[in-house]
Amino acid sequence: MQKRRSHKKSRNGCQNCKKWHTKCDEQGPPCNNCALRKAKCVYSRPSAGGNVGDKGALSIRPKQGETAARRISVDRPPGEFGAICGAYGGPSRLLDLELMHQWSTKTFECFMGIPEDGEYLQRVLPRSALQYDYMLNCLLAISSLHIAQTVEESQSPKYLNAALQFYNRGSSSFRMNLGSINEENALVLYMFSAIAVTVHLSIPQSSPSILSHTTTAFDLLIGCTSIGMMAMPWLLESAFPLRLFLSRMGASKDLIDADAKAAIARLRLLNDARYKPASEVNYDREEAPGVVIIREHELYEMTIHFLELCYAEEARGVLNGFCTTFPSMAGKPFVSLVAQRDPFTLLIVMHWAVLLNEVDGKYWWMISIGKKLAVEIADLLRTSHPELALEWEDAISWPLIRMGVPVSRSRELSYNEASGWELVKGTPV
Repeated sequence: MQKRRSHKKSRNGCQNCKKWHTKCDEQGPPCNNCALRKAKCVYSRPSAGGNVGDKGALSIRPKQGETAARRISVDRPPGEFGAICGAYGGPSRLLDLELMHQWSTKTFECFMGIPEDGEYLQRVLPRSALQYDYMLNCLLAISSLHIAQTVEESQSPKYLNAALQFYNRGSSSFRMNLGSINEENALVLYMFSAIAVTVHLSIPQSSPSILSHTTTAFDLLIGCTSIGMMAMPWLLESAFPLRLFLSRMGASKDLIDADAKAAIARLRLLNDARYKPASEVNYDREEAPGVVIIREHELYEMTIHFLELCYAEEARGVLNGFCTTFPSMAGKPFVSLVAQRDPFTLLIVMHWAVLLNEVDGKYWWMISIGKKLAVEIADLLRTSHPELALEWEDAISWPLIRMGVPVSRSRELSYNEASGWELVKGTPV
């Protein structure tokens, strides 16, 4: 019995394609054939332009609690240019081209720590992304988020949804490849993990807490640092000028302005007063051989030292956005304390938020993060740790004053057995 041939004709094509007995791309009106022949394209079914379907629309799986997936469509341009777009994959590919153009002309600039990074980020990385799908999806995601920040409000959801779709794809593939890191893919995996932090900070969150949002970003930064340390020998010899960046570190602390110097010195005094240095503490037991335990005082002192380095580098202005490396330098123990809402750790983060606020004009994904973070931490300390807040009033107020946030030195607290310490209504923030 003769085997039946598979059906190759379009089932929902336009009237002209049916008349011409040609396969319709079903992407019109106008479809590719009608556009090339400059013929009026008419469909018997509802217009494909208003219902792009699976080929021309990007969709994301609904989050928990949502009833349906959100869809976006990218309209194909009219005329011959639209026909060419159709020939190369239709509207969804046009979006890809738009986003890659966005990356190579604008978005890459916000990841440049030094001018020499530009060649790699603008030219080399996009070419590498053609070989690694997770990197390609990551570049498309961050570029889509960048556009979402600049277009009209009515157009923004389209790019936000596309960014989520691209990022979900990239993250899944990234996790699958992370276990096989080698000399060839180390740099691409590292770049994905670094840009992923920015993607996280750029995506609108349902949680109103910027502190929770930032804590997750800290965890992502620690993961990025782990990849970087594991692949460091390869990264130093890669096309990315990391070695040059590291060679330019070393700003003098004398560059820090007097006001910030005094604030950092105050943090050290509070650390000494609340957490005695190790030389002044008596320990009843010996540590296990080969085990290095960092005491609270040493951990905080080391973190304040890294904070001071960030202030110095930002004052010198040679390494762009150097302050964003602070969580990575502070390390996993410090980030764990942030997640636990340790009060002195949060106080240090408030002082770091000042630097974020001072550079947020350079980075579209960092707008207002520093100020919001400092305000939330100040309120948390004053309500959850009122006695410490009174003791640390100058240290808590300094970041807010530095950022121009109205603050009252005489915030009144009241106490009752039912709710404990709370702010008196009407007290200014």
